Amino acid sequence: MRFNPFLTRRQFNGASLAAMGLSLFGLSSCKSKKKEGFRIGVLSPKTGVDSYVGLGCEQGARTAALFLKDSFPEIEILYVDTESSVDQGRTKAERLISQGVDLLVGAHNSAVTFAIAQVCEQRHVPLIINIAAAPKIMEQGYQYVFRNFPTSEMLAHQGVKLMKDLFDLKQTYPKTAAILYTNDTYGQAMHSSVLKTFSLYNLPFQVVEAVCYDPRTQDLSAEIGRIKSSHAELLIPITRLNDAILMIKECVKQRYQPMGIISPASPGMYEKQFHHILGSYADYCITNTAWYNPKSPLACKMLEIFQRLYPESHFDLNVAFTCEAVWLAADVYRRSCLKGQSLIQTLQNTYLEERVVYGGPLTFDPKGQGVNIGSVCLQNHQGKSKIILPSSLQEIPPVFPVPSWKMAW
Repeated sequence: MRFNPFLTRRQFNGASLAAMGLSLFGLSSCKSKKKEGFRIGVLSPKTGVDSYVGLGCEQGARTAALFLKDSFPEIEILYVDTESSVDQGRTKAERLISQGVDLLVGAHNSAVTFAIAQVCEQRHVPLIINIAAAPKIMEQGYQYVFRNFPTSEMLAHQGVKLMKDLFDLKQTYPKTAAILYTNDTYGQAMHSSVLKTFSLYNLPFQVVEAVCYDPRTQDLSAEIGRIKSSHAELLIPITRLNDAILMIKECVKQRYQPMGIISPASPGMYEKQFHHILGSYADYCITNTAWYNPKSPLACKMLEIFQRLYPESHFDLNVAFTCEAVWLAADVYRRSCLKGQSLIQTLQNTYLEERVVYGGPLTFDPKGQGVNIGSVCLQNHQGKSKIILPSSLQEIPPVFPVPSWKMAW
């Protein structure tokens, strides 16, 4: 049975100081190291449909590895490609465990992550999920699986609330909306969660159209045509990178001009490739999602290393959550050595205040689900995604309604 003990003030302060020591002043290596060191396997989709985001995940892992290098020379990280495939994810997780890895991190796609979680539970090897939002992953009673990423329900709840906050801030309220969502594990879960959440915040619009599409599609003309015919004033996409690009191209081509395009929390519109391919057409798109905290000293240190390693890349959600997952894995190793606990016991007792992503202290509920993960409202501006809400983190003022398309594709 998982547990989260109530901390005394002394324990709380100790956890906080440990976190600050880890992020700002370097980690103290284990007093009694394993002779063979500590091996972390990082699984991400470097090829296949999720390849672009998978490369970002690996960049995040390598950034964290460099951050940890001097303090933990005994840690070895193995990088593996899931090929965006459930079967390959399962097979390669098995292979890493057979090679003696102590802990796995992965794997972005919810369906692939679910398969890897089954392997880890069977083989009694901890898995820290860096990115994957489908709720069912953590509803299986697993003891070896921990997710430091919000569920689709958490993302939907925070994403919809941020929509209302934006409307209230700008005193502008669309009357109708259309949802476009990918027909995969993530898209179905997110669509369901968003619909349930709308009623909680008394949003001003009526959903007049909901259109799903095959995640392998190369053409969204019919779907966007259907949405345009509905005259929806707000477009709510639940997409991935490639189809988010297709979506914008079709909106421009068909001259479908909503008041705004706001995703309640899906990948695609904040990623560098989206900006690179679409240019100015990427501007003003809004994504409400979990994100790194630009005011966190740990995040700033990771960002500095990342920019040195990958000057042409963006430090986004994929990078930030993978940085934090690898950093957490190293801290779990440190604490388990110092306290003589198993990795699972140590993960259960996690309480770290200093973190890469926006939110409260890093800890897990009895199911292994990370809590205290916040969301921000991002708006694209001149090739980058900038925070517009909450006001405490605002980088640029929000624009809503958005300007009209300048020309057709």
